[in-house]
Amino acid sequence: MVLDLLRRLFGGGKEITSFEELRPGKAVLRGTIKAGDEQVRSPLKGLGCVAYYYKASYKAQARGKWVERVVKDAEVYAPSFGLALEGGTIRVLPPRGVPLDPQEHRQLQARGFPGFQATEQLIRPGTLVKLEGSVQRDGEGFVLRLRRIDLVPEAEQQAGPYKRPERRRRKKR
Repeated sequence: MVLDLLRRLFGGGKEITSFEELRPGKAVLRGTIKAGDEQVRSPLKGLGCVAYYYKASYKAQARGKWVERVVKDAEVYAPSFGLALEGGTIRVLPPRGVPLDPQEHRQLQARGFPGFQATEQLIRPGTLVKLEGSVQRDGEGFVLRLRRIDLVPEAEQQAGPYKRPERRRRKKR
């Protein structure tokens, strides 16, 4: 009982991949993103996604060196989405992000910063991710209050498309 309370307060480092393992408290969940009713549109590529990270910067000279100065840094989330685990899906409530629209990106571009560069990282439905946050009961099910989202490295995601094995040639005698 005390051990369970300590796990809920301080959270275990174990990644949860199964819906049956869910308990209220801090958790790290690993699963596949499922789109909710509403998605957000990324400003650079114009793609629908569950969340994106946007960073706009330019090159400036300071003390004889070129440094990167960040003009805009934003994390934008859809109002709600899901995470598919083995045996079920948990609803995810993201934190409030800084709003950013394509018009604001065009305004930043038009300001003429030297060496202006904008990048974005998308999290689309079907992406394998690790979510860190607090699991809470919501009626009969669970909900995750998101604190952090990380993409799982591509090497761990899948082995890739099926590749036909090479045929060995027989030696002629």
